[in-house]
This record gives sequence, C-alpha cells and structure tokens, in this order.
Amino acid sequence: MSDFHHFAQRFDDLVARIDSADVRVPEDSALIGLAADLVPAITRLLRGGIDLLTDVEAAYAPPEDEPSEIPESLRQIGLQISMEYASRDLNDVAFFARTDLRSAHEQLISIATRKGHMMALATHCESSLRRLHKALISVESALFEFEGREPPRRQWFDLEVSLQICKLYWNLRRETGGYTVDPSKPLDVRLRSVLYRIVAFRELSVYPLLRVEDRVSLRRLSKGILDWLNGDERRPAVAHRLWQDLTAFADILVHVSHRQELQEHDFSMIARAYRTLFGDGAPAASVPASLIAEMHALLGLDDKLDKLIMQGSEGAVEAWRRPMQRLQRGLSQGGAVAGRLDLLSD
Repeated sequence: MSDFHHFAQRFDDLVARIDSADVRVPEDSALIGLAADLVPAITRLLRGGIDLLTDVEAAYAPPEDEPSEIPESLRQIGLQISMEYASRDLNDVAFFARTDLRSAHEQLISIATRKGHMMALATHCESSLRRLHKALISVESALFEFEGREPPRRQWFDLEVSLQICKLYWNLRRETGGYTVDPSKPLDVRLRSVLYRIVAFRELSVYPLLRVEDRVSLRRLSKGILDWLNGDERRPAVAHRLWQDLTAFADILVHVSHRQELQEHDFSMIARAYRTLFGDGAPAASVPASLIAEMHALLGLDDKLDKLIMQGSEGAVEAWRRPMQRLQRGLSQGGAVAGRLDLLSD
C-alpha cells in the first residue's frame, strides 16, 4: 500500500472515531466533574492526531539537498519547482495543525492535573475535539490536493446546528436589549418573559450542543430570575442587576456566536441577496418574500439589517444597500462585523 492510501485510511479511521465521540457535559454543577472521565479518551485522540500529522510531514517533506539529476528541459525544471512548492505548502499546513494540537493536548493535561477547575476542563474537552477535527480535515484536504485527488466530503461543523444556535442567541438578545424591547414594561414582566425564553431553549434538541459554559451561565441566570420572582422582597436593585447581567450576557453571545465556519455561508448569502436587489445597478422593485425568509439566517450580524429583515417587504429597497455593502466588506476582509464572531472555535 502506498503512503497516500495508507494515510487516507488513517485519516478516515481517526475522523470516524472523533465523529462517534460524545464529549457533552451536563451543565448541572454536580455533574460537571464528569468531564474528568473524558480526558483519557480525548488525550488518546489528540495523540493519534499529532502522530498522524507528524508522519505526514515526514513522508511529504520537501527535498533539502540538491537534486541528483539535472533536469533536461525547462518543463522538467518547472515541474520540479512546482512539486517543491506544493510539498512545502502541504508541510506548512500539517506543521501548523500539529502545533495547534500539541497546544490543545498540553492545555488539557495541565487543566486536568489541577483541582477545582472542572468548568475549564469541561470547556477544553469540547474545544480540543473540535480543534482536532478541524486540523485533520484541513490536512487531509491538503494531502488529497497534493496528490491530485478529490478530497472526501467532510465538514468539521454542522452548518444547520450553527445557524440554529445563532438564531437562539439572537432571540435571547431581542428579549433583553434588541430594538423590540419595550422599556416601559415593568421589569418583572420583562424578566418573566426572558425566563420563559430560557426554559423554552432547554427543550430544544440543539440545546445540549451549546458550549458548556454558556449552558451553565443560562442556568445560573434563570435561577436568579426565578428566585427573585418567587421572593417576598423583590428588591428593585436586584432586579436591575439581573437585567444588566442578562443584557450583557446576550450581547456577548450574539457577538461570539458567529463561528468562523459561518463566515463563508454569510458572505455567500449576502452576495447573492445583493445581486438580487441591486444586480443591475438600480434597486429592484421590491424585496422578494423568499429572499427575506432566507435572510433570517443572518439575524444578529447587524442591527440595521435585523430591522429590515423583520420589517419584511415594507419600506424602500434602497435602504438595504448600505448595510449589505458594509457586511460584504467586513466578511470579505475576514474582519469583525457588527454581530457574530466566533462561538465554539478556540
């Protein structure tokens, strides 16, 4: 079996083991300690990934010495140079991926050997497996490209799950600090509304896929609201502090809920929507209802765009131009847009 087929099988086997691993930790404080039980399995997977990438680097290392044979033609010289560059590119990808996995492994071991850091351990269990999955798929794709073969169709994330999480966080932000919040409503009414929203979140199938620290924070905040609502005193100062905590937490979630892998999805959708509305220079007569339905997946990226999406086909089409152009620039440059940045990637 050639090196390539051998490596292809090793990648396939390790990715399958990662896909079958379950590192979700319950957010209940009494169960967070279960994260310690996951450490041996995750460290074995990380070491397997490090060993695999080390072997890829060794097998595909570019030649260090001068070639033993002088190329006979310019074409041969070109092929030789091209092969050396391709080999270096593959090695660079493998090297940086392996370095990241070593860092993840060291961090996990360091936290696992300290007492009283169960939350950090649970977080690193989840993030280490995601980093491993991403590293393997990136190097596997580079290896197949080097060999001139079609890489396996893989995703190191679930796009639909990522979009559901973004929408979940956007809904929470809308309840706490979005433009739809009515500040004239009594604080107890607003807190109760948020509590119902969080309780509804816990019933969703996507809820266990949230980061463990986010689930713990939601649990803590909901308990604080419930204690205040059921309390005898209902001190206004406590309610205001709860509301401030909720607002700050929801803002953070929306700003970090854009995992890196969603940027390509968002840029593609914005570009397609912009062509639909302004492809011929002049604005379209109206915003199609089907386009508005699709763009609900972009809620949370920009407050101005959020308002336009929620208003639907009402208003002038021209109002969409500037926020869409702003988002296109931000996403194409890989910079921070007004909303989501990076959930679950570490």
